[in-house]
Amino acid sequence: MQRSRSTRFLVYSLLILGTIIFSFPFVWMMASSTKVDRELYPEELTIFPQSPIPRHASPYVDDRFFADLPESIDRQNELLPGLVDLVRQSGFVFPDQISTTDAEMHVARGLFKRLAKRLPPEVWSADASTFLTAARAVVDRALVESIFTDIHRFLAIGSVQVRFKDSPDIVLLDNDRLPLDLWTSDHSDVASLHDQTTAAKRYARVDYQFTDTESRFSLTSRHTLPRDANQLLRVQIDLRPDDSWHTTRLILEHSGRRFSPVRDTWLGNFEWTASAWQHPSEDDNSTKIRNWVILRDVGPATRADAIGATVYLTLEVDRSSHTRAWAHKLGANYLRVLEQIPFWRYVRVSLFLVIANVVLNVIFSSLIAYAFARLTWPGRDLCFILMLATMMIPSQVTMIPHFVIWKSVGSYNSLDPLWLGAAFGNAFHIFLLRQFMKGIPKDLEDSARIDGCGFLRVYWNVILPLIGPSLAAIAIFTFMGTWNDFMGPLLYIADQRLYPLAFGLYAFNVQVNSNPALNMAGSVLMTLPVIAIFFFAQRYFIQGVTLTGMKG
Repeated sequence: MQRSRSTRFLVYSLLILGTIIFSFPFVWMMASSTKVDRELYPEELTIFPQSPIPRHASPYVDDRFFADLPESIDRQNELLPGLVDLVRQSGFVFPDQISTTDAEMHVARGLFKRLAKRLPPEVWSADASTFLTAARAVVDRALVESIFTDIHRFLAIGSVQVRFKDSPDIVLLDNDRLPLDLWTSDHSDVASLHDQTTAAKRYARVDYQFTDTESRFSLTSRHTLPRDANQLLRVQIDLRPDDSWHTTRLILEHSGRRFSPVRDTWLGNFEWTASAWQHPSEDDNSTKIRNWVILRDVGPATRADAIGATVYLTLEVDRSSHTRAWAHKLGANYLRVLEQIPFWRYVRVSLFLVIANVVLNVIFSSLIAYAFARLTWPGRDLCFILMLATMMIPSQVTMIPHFVIWKSVGSYNSLDPLWLGAAFGNAFHIFLLRQFMKGIPKDLEDSARIDGCGFLRVYWNVILPLIGPSLAAIAIFTFMGTWNDFMGPLLYIADQRLYPLAFGLYAFNVQVNSNPALNMAGSVLMTLPVIAIFFFAQRYFIQGVTLTGMKG
């Protein structure tokens, strides 16, 4: 009894260990799909994404950027005070909006990390005075400013650009005015604007501080377009988020109407980006990368002079809770995949191919297997051997002949080669079904024939109900092969509107320069149906593969 319990414990332990090992790639893929760009190439491998922190005030110093230092805690405590003194001696002046003490400490941590790559190992193993003497020769104002730039977070607004419906060109609005002069704060007690220039780029820095009673502020800008606002298609604003994950939206008023985005955006990341909002157009249903948010008409404009060529832009910022910030981060890359490509068009094409291949393959493979297993006709065994021989030919050998045949019948750049071939059956599936059918007792077939059934009625009323598990296994095989098919669309499809999901995600990956996070998000969305199908049909899958059935 004790041995039986030990054996059972060992078996279950191995099963749990195997589950953890084999599920790790999927967990890693899920975690990577929720990371932002800066988390993709860390110095040290991390599996899970950083927790988003909604900041109540900005500008601020990012206290996590240099959180992982390459030395022990005792060594850090010994050297950091001296590095803080070097920061003070560098002559760099920190902005008034942030705490100088915090900034000096975090810049010192950045120096600690930068010096790990610049100073030789013998300096690090020496005493503190020797280390600081060597560090003093390296640390200067430019280095301190560079490190501070890495950890300085602030919200900023740059230029405003528009595009009209009948022109592909982008027009820079109010090019002769500074960004600071274009915007006014509607909540001066929460947010204020300041002129700033960095690396020859001039912008309006937005300083804000939320309170318990104020959780929103808005910035308004009035513009006069070079043309009537009825022709306005897109508004694009250069924004520098502050990595606060607060919710943002652009309210557009012109031609006497008020327009609001169909979904909000958020301030996640800290690099300059061109944020775009666009009126509905034919581009929304095209195969272009859709890097804009669609605007919808929500009613009359609140400003009486929002007519003619006058346009009002209102940028609203709402404070996010930790839960809301997590929701933004977890869904950010998935929204980009769903919105930036014609995702549902790709899904519809894939579903059509899956259904067509599964239905045709199940019907015709089972018919051919029935002829091999239950009917007697001249040359049956020879034909069966020839069919089995085709399984020994690599698909790469027949790839070019198949392409030439389909092209010669005028089916290139169409979906026909990706599903019509299933009407000829599949050699492996035919073999699988034949073996299953040979195990069905002959008496059942004889009884059906005595009752007047012909070959097709025996096949339909007797054989098919008994080979359900094998048919389910074949359907799953066909579904997975068609759903994940990449080579077929690559050979036969040139029109992006006909791409199935697997090939569409590949094209998207090329267009976004192989962004790993977006690639993982698309892979997760594509994998979920496969996982669901397997869990719902695993019993039939296992029964079909093991060929369990009635024996004669």
